[in-house]
Order: sequence, then C-alpha cells, then structure tokens
Amino acid sequence: MRRFASSKALILVVALGLMAAACGGEDTSSEEVSAAQAQAAAAQSDAAAAQSEAAAAQSEAESAQAEAEAAAAALAQAQADLEAAQAAASAAMEGDEASQSALADAQAALEEAEQRAAATAEASEAAVAAAESALAEAEQALDEAMMEQEAAAGPVTVRAAITGDEATLNPYTYISGFPGWNLLMLQYDSLMQLDAAGIPQPWLADTVSVNADLTEYSFTMVEGVTWHDGQPLTAHDVDFSVDYYINNVEASRFARDLRGVEDLVVTGDYSGTFVLGSPKAGFELAALADIPIIPRHVWEGVEVPSEHDFGATNIGTGPYKLVEYVEGQSYRFEANPDYFRGAPAVAELVVIVYADDAGAQAAIRTGEVDVIFERIPPEQIPLLDAQDPLDIALGPEFTTQMINYDASKRPFDDVAVRQAINLAMDRQDIVDTVFLGAATVGSPGWIHPEHRSFNPSMIPVHDVAAANALLDEAGYLDSDGDGVREFDGQPMSFEIITNAPDSLRLRIAELTVEMLAGIGIETSVAAVETGTWEQAVWPEFNVNNGRNYDIAMWGWSAPVQADPLRLPQLVASVEAGGFLNLTGYASAEMDALSAALPVESTEAGRIAILLRMQEIIAEELPFALLLYPDGAYVFDSSVYSDWEFIAGQGIVSKLSLLPPSARP
Repeated sequence: MRRFASSKALILVVALGLMAAACGGEDTSSEEVSAAQAQAAAAQSDAAAAQSEAAAAQSEAESAQAEAEAAAAALAQAQADLEAAQAAASAAMEGDEASQSALADAQAALEEAEQRAAATAEASEAAVAAAESALAEAEQALDEAMMEQEAAAGPVTVRAAITGDEATLNPYTYISGFPGWNLLMLQYDSLMQLDAAGIPQPWLADTVSVNADLTEYSFTMVEGVTWHDGQPLTAHDVDFSVDYYINNVEASRFARDLRGVEDLVVTGDYSGTFVLGSPKAGFELAALADIPIIPRHVWEGVEVPSEHDFGATNIGTGPYKLVEYVEGQSYRFEANPDYFRGAPAVAELVVIVYADDAGAQAAIRTGEVDVIFERIPPEQIPLLDAQDPLDIALGPEFTTQMINYDASKRPFDDVAVRQAINLAMDRQDIVDTVFLGAATVGSPGWIHPEHRSFNPSMIPVHDVAAANALLDEAGYLDSDGDGVREFDGQPMSFEIITNAPDSLRLRIAELTVEMLAGIGIETSVAAVETGTWEQAVWPEFNVNNGRNYDIAMWGWSAPVQADPLRLPQLVASVEAGGFLNLTGYASAEMDALSAALPVESTEAGRIAILLRMQEIIAEELPFALLLYPDGAYVFDSSVYSDWEFIAGQGIVSKLSLLPPSARP
C-alpha cells in the first residue's frame, strides 16, 4: 500500500475511485448518481490524458537530456583535440602547413560542437518546460477530480481515536500538549499559523512586522472574521486575550508565552502593536502562532475560568465548533461553514476516547474509527499499512523521549550520578528495539541534529565501563555485594514512574531498568494513569510546587523542541524563569545564558549562545534525552485522505481538515 507522501503521483488511482464514491451515498437519488458518475468519468478521462501528456513530455525531456549529454561529450572531445593541435603547432616549425591545418580543423570542430550543445540545451530546456507544464495540468486535474469526488460523495464525517480525555477543551481546561492543544485549536485561532514547513505565517493577522531591536511586533488583521456566535473579531479581542492570560495565570500556560509583554497598543479596530520590555527573538513562534484568541464579550465576566460553565459550546473563530462532549467518551465537532479561510473539507469530526493505544488500533482495524490522532507504535506500521484501505502518514517529529530525575536531592544532585546514567543508556538499542528504527538518536545537548543551531560536537556515548568507573570514583560502592550500589548508607534503589497508556514509553522504562542494572542502580517501573504521572512530575503544571518522584520517563510535545529559543524554559533555574524545569537543575552560567538568549538581536549571536548551552547540558545533564520519535499516523483513505503533515508536528491540526486552497 502507498504512503501518504506519494498521493499526488497516483492521479489515475484517485480518478478511478470517483466512480465508487459517486455510487456510495445512501441519500443520493438515481439522477444525482448518474450525474456524479458522468462527472467522475470526465475527471478520470482528464486526469488520464494529463498524465499521458506528462509522461510523453517527461520522455522528451529525458531524450533531450541524453542528446545534451552527448553534445557535451563531443564538446569535451573537441576541446581535447584543440589542445592537442595547439601543442603540436607549438612544437612544429613556424609556418608548418600541416600543424596549422590541424589547428584550424580542431577550432572548427570546437565551434561546431559548441553550436550543437547550445541548440541541444535549448531543446532540452523547452522539453523540461513542457514536462513541468504537463505535470501542473495533471496535478490540477487531480485536484479537480478530488473536489468532484468529495462533491459526489456528500458531506464527510471523520471519526478519530485518542487515548485519554481532554476535558472541555477551552484554553483553561485542555489537558495535554498533544493532542489536547491540537483539538483546542480546531475551535480557536491565533494571529499566526504554522505552515507545512513549520514556519509561522499570518493567519488572523494579515501582516506581522517587527522593529530592528525586537521589542515591537506590529500586526494588521484580516477584516470580516466573526466568532461562532456571529459577533465580529477585532483587535480589541486580541488586546483582551493578552490581558486575560497575563492576569489569570491559573491552569494556563499561555501567560508564560506572554512573559515580557508590557503592553498591547491597539492602533485601530484591526491593528495593534505588542510592546516588549526587552528584545525577544522568536516571539512569532513562541506566542503569536501559539496563543488562542478568545472573545471579550464571552470571557470578560469569567472570574474562575477552570470552573466556569460556558454552556453548550466554546466560542472561537476556528473552523470547528464543539457541539457535544461526553466526559471520558467522546467529542463531536461541527464544521464552521463561514470560516474566514474557507469552509472545512470535513463536515463533522467525532473524536472517541479509548483507554489505550491497543484499543484505538483495534478500532481502526474494524472500521470503528477512520484515523488515530496519536502516533502508532512502529511495529504496527507494516501491519496496519497492509490492511486495505488503511494508509500511513510518516514523517520526522520534534517530540522527545527522555529521562528526568530530581536533581535537587541525593543522589541525583551529583553530576557524576547523572553522567553515569547517561552513559549507561544505549540509545541506538532503544531506537532499534522499541521504535524499529523509526526515530532519531537523541543529542545529549537537547537540540535536534537537523536544526541549524545544533552543535555538531554533541555525540551520544554509550559506555557502561566508563559509567561504572565514574560511580566508583565518586564513592558509590556496592559494599555488601548484592549488585546494588549504596549512597548515604542506603541502596541506590529507585522507582521509575511512567504513564501506563503509552506502551512505547513503558517499554523504554523497562529497558532503562535493564541498562541501569548494569551500573549497579536498581530500579522498578511504576506504570500509572496519566493524571497521576503528571501530578508527580509536574504538580498542577507549576514548577513552584516542586516534584514528587525520583526518576521519571518524560517527553515534551513538538513545539518545545521545534523552537530552540525555548531552551531556557527547560534549563534555567526556577527562580530565573525555568517554568518547564521539572528536575530542579540549577546553574549560574546557564541562568546567565538563558537571560542573554532572548535579548540577543542577531541570529549569529543567538546560535553562539545555543551552542554553549548545549555543551553545558551535555556535561551537566539536567535530564537525559534519549531520542526523537518519527511520527506515524494511520488513516482510512477511503473516508478521507488529504492529511497535511506539518514538519516536526504531524497531521493533527486544522490544516488537515481544511481544503488545500485554504492552507498557508
């Protein structure tokens, strides 16, 4: 079966599928079916003709390329002949007629070869242009065929699986960074939106500009956007949203995105300027493409947002309205037909909650759901891909799998212990065993190897002997010979807490137990419910509440890794703004670098700071980063197939449910 990335190439397959789709609607009259069949047949013919033209043009281009290569070879030979003739002429007596004749012949051959090469190159360029034009026509035919297929099939309903309830999905109640935030943003919009490459583009904003010292971010807005209840969206709603998040920090992370914002000056009904107290690079990605704008007329009377009853639905500007929520069971979203970027391609989205990924996988096998809104385990990729009509969307992601430890208490406050744990972890084995190769080995310095600010000196090392030597030298010995080292008169025996519904993370925890046993550290796995796990590692999602664990398997959603400028949030001390610092790590140099990074106005300067921060992380190990999983999502292509894979983040976004013409 095909992979998602190749769908554009299968023009005839999609076109042929129109006939079946045209006949598949239960509520379609015979006349409508006949008309749809005729449209489908015409689309099939157009697509086939376009593909044939593209193939012919491609063949011509290949032939022209071969001729160009032959001409180039002839040109090279002529040049060689000319050089030989010139050498002979130099060696011969001046006026030697034979030498002069050879030289003239070689020059003529060279001119002829140059003329032939130029003519062939011109023909080759024309053939390539024709091939590109034919391909564009074929792709247009495909798009038209897909639109006709959707029209013939009628409104599309997609049923999606998730593993875990996400509460009422407003900015103060959603639970997880993934998929909770993703589902939240189906209902709401931000000023900017990530495109398929993961780059922020204007969305509710029509334009965004920044001044030279990165302290003022100005925007103009798309006019005519309305809330779900029909009220107009204006810059006053943006101003209200910013003020509300800053002054109502309870249970919301968006106040953190807005740290440093001193004012939002509304300069018109559809324009304004964020005024920052100091330079802040990356504000577009960290805030403007992340913060949901909320309606002032709905929220201005809400005093305790996490407890407020908003009635039947959340009010946003997004492409979907949440019209039904059954706690612990399901969500139902209806498309917003008046969405300012265009009506969604999917009319209804039903999200069903399963206890674990095994239940979700069973559901898609039996046709109970049409897509899983979470990554599937690597071992399931070939099995699910082999089942028609299921397909797999694959791509690299910036999510992480890592080991946290409470670095504020013994023995994890000793860098030697943290370094030993890091050396004991065989990352490649985890990638191969748990992810079957569908992941990238983690950098000890945190930043993904494909990012331009990655420090190439960050090389993960697996060395059990070195780990044992470190612990021996630091005085962590096995005095009673039971295979477990001691610290402060007690055994180095700890619990590794992880969330039970995540089978991949659970398997990593089990391998971690085996690897740490090799250096005399005894561990056991405590697999608990997600809420219990989060409460132990990140109580109330507030680092000021401390920690209630020794060792924990952990991972951050894609936005944290995708933006290296967020690194201070992870490694600055809590007092210095490390509001994602879940291990209690503290370093004076890291705090200084964390303070310098967001105010550095040049990219070269920011990268230099990031390179040094990576070195410190790799040496002092506030956490042990293990790997970056690839994203693998399974979907039923007979129901809906136009999923958009955002680089580093996957398919669960509003872009996937909008028509291609509405995407940035």
